[in-house]
Amino acid sequence: MNSRNIKFSGYLAAVLLVFAAQVAASDFAAEVVSYRGPFGGSPYDDPNSVLGKPTTRIYSPTFEIFSCSLIYPACNTDPNGNKLVTTINNGAEIVVKFDHKVADDPGNPYGIDFIVFGNSLFESLGWVSSDTDMEQYFLKSPTDVRPNEPVVISVSQDCNEWYTYSNGPYGDTAFPTNAYSWDRENHCWGEELDWTRPVDPNLTVSDFDGLSVADAIELYDGSAGGTGFDLAESGYQWIQYIKVNGSNAGEIDGFADVAGCGDYRHPYPVGDINKDCKVNMKDFTLLVGHWLDCTWDCP
Repeated sequence: MNSRNIKFSGYLAAVLLVFAAQVAASDFAAEVVSYRGPFGGSPYDDPNSVLGKPTTRIYSPTFEIFSCSLIYPACNTDPNGNKLVTTINNGAEIVVKFDHKVADDPGNPYGIDFIVFGNSLFESLGWVSSDTDMEQYFLKSPTDVRPNEPVVISVSQDCNEWYTYSNGPYGDTAFPTNAYSWDRENHCWGEELDWTRPVDPNLTVSDFDGLSVADAIELYDGSAGGTGFDLAESGYQWIQYIKVNGSNAGEIDGFADVAGCGDYRHPYPVGDINKDCKVNMKDFTLLVGHWLDCTWDCP
């Protein structure tokens, strides 16, 4: 086999490995590495409840099935009886691991790199049922995010050295989880929203004062909510472990890696030489400037 074929075979193997990693990897935390109680009473006592995709549907204590929303948060179990969230009491701790590196990527929406989901809610007016019209159901003015149970978040590359977001943001705060869009035409819950897209961090709770739930969901701009974190503050280029610590009996529902161009599931476009997620004249200029550089064997 000549050197050209060897290089091609190596390139093909690398492509296949990248493809396999993309197929296998998960947007959500995949493993509980360690934990320490005390946790809440059942069904809020299982540390493994924080793994995988956060809550979409809830089987309520009143025997109704609710969509998880910014005014009806994750609680009780899902319709199949699976536990949904874990209560992190004072002194409790859970360490989770992603099956890939979560990168500090300035190309991510708003520069946010990962999201922590809890079960907070916006204060609202009146009683809500599973078939409430969210165009006719309103948040309080002023509204607030309740309950006030901030969970401290730390990150690590190797599960030994940790950076702690001591001054926030915190888990189980703004922005409350909202699993589905609102279908205004049919007056019902619509398509599932994006768990890997953060809410605009420039929004504040006061921006939601007095809005209908349908209007509030539109401010999420396609996001399923959660608290966003920027790894730039930590100094890490990437992390793979997240640790949560309780002090106010907060709840944790899940963790997501923010999707953005150039990450493990969304490769740079073909021809994007300068890795800015666009193919344009800047890439062509770089190509021309290196026209004589040899990638393969030169004649």
